[in-house]
Amino acid sequence: MTAGRVAYRIRVGLVALLCGVALAGCGIPRSSEVVDGRRIGDNVAPRARIVVFPPAVGSSPDVIARDFIRSGAAFQETGDDQQVVGRSYLAPGSVDLWRPTALATTVYDSRTPLTIEPLPSDQVRLTITAVATIDETGHYRELPPSTLVSAVFGMTKVDGEWRIKLPDDGFGLWLNTDDFDRVFAPYEVNYVLTARKELVPDVRWFPVGPRLPTALARAQLAAVPAYLTGVVDTAIPQGTRLAVDAVQVDPTGTATVTLTNSAQTIDPARRRPIWAQFLATLTQAPGVVAVSIEVQGIGKIPVSSLPTAVSSLSDLGFTVAPTDPATAGLLRSKDTLERINPQLLDESSPPAANGSKTVPGLPKIPEAYVNVAMSSDGNDIAGVSASRAELARWRGGAGLTVPPFGTGLTNPMYASDGRLWVAGQAAGAARIWTFDASKLAGGPAEVTAPWLDGRQVVSLCVAPDSTRVAIVSKLPNGTDFRLDVAGIVRNDAGLATSLAEPYRQGEPLTQFVDVMWLDQMTMAVLAREEDGAALRPFKVDLGQGVGLRRVGQLDLDQTLIKELPAATSLTSRGGVRGLIVMTPQAAFLRAGNAWAQQENVTEIVVGGT
Repeated sequence: MTAGRVAYRIRVGLVALLCGVALAGCGIPRSSEVVDGRRIGDNVAPRARIVVFPPAVGSSPDVIARDFIRSGAAFQETGDDQQVVGRSYLAPGSVDLWRPTALATTVYDSRTPLTIEPLPSDQVRLTITAVATIDETGHYRELPPSTLVSAVFGMTKVDGEWRIKLPDDGFGLWLNTDDFDRVFAPYEVNYVLTARKELVPDVRWFPVGPRLPTALARAQLAAVPAYLTGVVDTAIPQGTRLAVDAVQVDPTGTATVTLTNSAQTIDPARRRPIWAQFLATLTQAPGVVAVSIEVQGIGKIPVSSLPTAVSSLSDLGFTVAPTDPATAGLLRSKDTLERINPQLLDESSPPAANGSKTVPGLPKIPEAYVNVAMSSDGNDIAGVSASRAELARWRGGAGLTVPPFGTGLTNPMYASDGRLWVAGQAAGAARIWTFDASKLAGGPAEVTAPWLDGRQVVSLCVAPDSTRVAIVSKLPNGTDFRLDVAGIVRNDAGLATSLAEPYRQGEPLTQFVDVMWLDQMTMAVLAREEDGAALRPFKVDLGQGVGLRRVGQLDLDQTLIKELPAATSLTSRGGVRGLIVMTPQAAFLRAGNAWAQQENVTEIVVGGT
């Protein structure tokens, strides 16, 4: 390697040697089917250290600028002089302007070059193809394809060597996609559903390293994010801060969080929730197995019947809402329905031989009604007309066509809140409605979402815990498709009345057709990765993007679920491997990374979706 170029040394020592010997004795597969990675919150060992070198004597301005960008991957590491090496590329007046993680982090495609253009007055312009950004709160945003980002650095001589003058408003990090996966990881910051004693997570990205517990604690102290405002709560009093600069982790794995005196105002009823929030969030850090919470000058926040250090949410009476596999479903063949257990479907056998059962009393569904949905208890069924102007419902032996209330109706879906949800247009504007799924009587109740003004809803789906809704919308001229997640704000009776601010997801994708939740934090969408590309399902992890930033590491076809160009809607019997896709003529089960058509089946309906 040429002197002055930044080198990366991943300290794996004997492990790498042994792996190399092992792999030499067996073939390395050139491809494999898509597999799910580790879940957020898995407590894993710290990642390998990244080491970089300081500037070489006599380096030109473009080399200094390029190597400073690359040195950002080691912003948490110090050299032999106990200083962060990246600072040695900066002029003295710019050292404090470099603010990794305090300002935005930009992730750029490692397959495309970082270009450097000389400018007048000893300046250089750096340009990258950005694929994602992380803001100062840790929220990750994946960007549309071919997004270019530029920065201008001043260059000046210091003791005869070129050094960088950063912009007056400071500079964060630029990381290529390879280094990003070494330096950052996703974590959940938790908020409270007090009435249900459940936690609702929000995903943030933080650098993996010794200060991770402190970063997680500071994030937990911040306000509820906008898309969950009015939906969840935080038990932590506003204005509470860490009383010391760092969360201390002792040799037993107990993280002690010391808060400022404002925490004295915590109502006794909110003490268990505050412990639950910090416990669920901090135990994601490697080496942290328990949490103790103190107030500066006072001691541990008292909660009756708690051990000195809490290591389990069950000690606090809290849980994270599970996503149970659906066991109620329907097979539809033209106008005929059969009840099934979706978990017993087999892509290699006829459906009737795998858990289907004809039950008297199931209605005949006229073929004029499409996209049938069923409640999780199997008692209520709904469908929309092909014209998208009528909603029909059936319960037991009774059925009715709901009096007109909107046009352009979306596929109906049943949520765990006991309501049937559907969206459409009324009075020239986008509208969302819910119906009581426990009875046929009763009209629609509107759920307001002012941020949908001027748009049309293509599809919507409520998360399994009924705290958030995913909405696909577009402009009336069929452009600007977008996927948003918003919290569901409810009245005192628990009825959904409005949606919180939108949180955009899946930005690399376009021309969305349908969306559904696979679990509390994961969605599946039918979409295209760019205009003209094939229609296919994509997995979208809330707060983590679509994952197309990883295409530099795998061939594109290896990272994607196989296309199904005629697809019109999708559901799942459990996770991404349980995806089911419908076309106008047939239903398809996912079989490995291909699709198996179900003979003589028009639709497969999974209860509660």
